[in-house]
Amino acid sequence: MKWSLLELNKYKDDTLEINEELHVESSLLARDKEILAVDPVKVKGMLSVSKSEYVLYFTLETVLTLPSTRSLTPVRLPLAFDVTEVYMTPAQFEAAKDILADKDMVMVVENDTIDLADAVEDHILLSIPLQVLTEEEKLSHESIKGDAWELMSEDAYMERKVQQEENNIDPRLAKLSALLDNSEGSDEL
Repeated sequence: MKWSLLELNKYKDDTLEINEELHVESSLLARDKEILAVDPVKVKGMLSVSKSEYVLYFTLETVLTLPSTRSLTPVRLPLAFDVTEVYMTPAQFEAAKDILADKDMVMVVENDTIDLADAVEDHILLSIPLQVLTEEEKLSHESIKGDAWELMSEDAYMERKVQQEENNIDPRLAKLSALLDNSEGSDEL
């Protein structure tokens, strides 16, 4: 869904209600090769129009199918979150750039249109987690191993490192330790 700025000026100091279902699967699959499937995206919100900016507020809900980062098994990942985007024309941006707290949070409209699908796609891509696991993988506490490697948490690594340091005796002190063991045995006699 796209709106021209001329069309949106009819809603000045008012809001435009949004309740759409977007089909962005083909576009998202082209942008990210890791995505296996995307359910239709339900978008509900509003677009507020003022003299100084266009503010888009919406909630989106969808389900992505992604490969597990551990086993590559397809995982359905539900997404639901709120988005706020501020749009300005180049003239509005120039007039307000001195008072803007964060200039990176403003989208400057270059072609006189605001595209809801672009905003939805961008936020879906930004919300994909780095780790995607199946329910079984989340519940499993087994460490993943291969030939000469093992995947473990940082806590498990630190615990293993402490245990190894406690068990390893400095070779220079090994003979001294043997002498101490012998002298303790002779004290008992």
